[in-house]
Amino acid sequence: MDIIKSRKKSDPSESYVAALLKASDSVVLKKIIEESTELVIAASLEKRDSVLHESADLLFHYLVLLEKLDISLDEVVNVLIAREGVSGFVEKESRKQE
Repeated sequence: MDIIKSRKKSDPSESYVAALLKASDSVVLKKIIEESTELVIAASLEKRDSVLHESADLLFHYLVLLEKLDISLDEVVNVLIAREGVSGFVEKESRKQE
């Protein structure tokens, strides 16, 4: 995350990360959709190497999105920690009631 954060100050014409950070949210969201689709295809074809690469691409773009939205990875991890020991069905139902 520190590397992504540091790219905010870089020239978007010289840094892909800087260009993504300066672009509209929709640009990053489209990349996440693209990489998610590529990951699903790779997984359905059971292509391990492709799954690894597409997973890395998806994770990278997800981290860029978090930075754009000023959300730390720690905040996301804390949500997961809070869910620990709670049935996924129960947790999902509780979100509907909020």
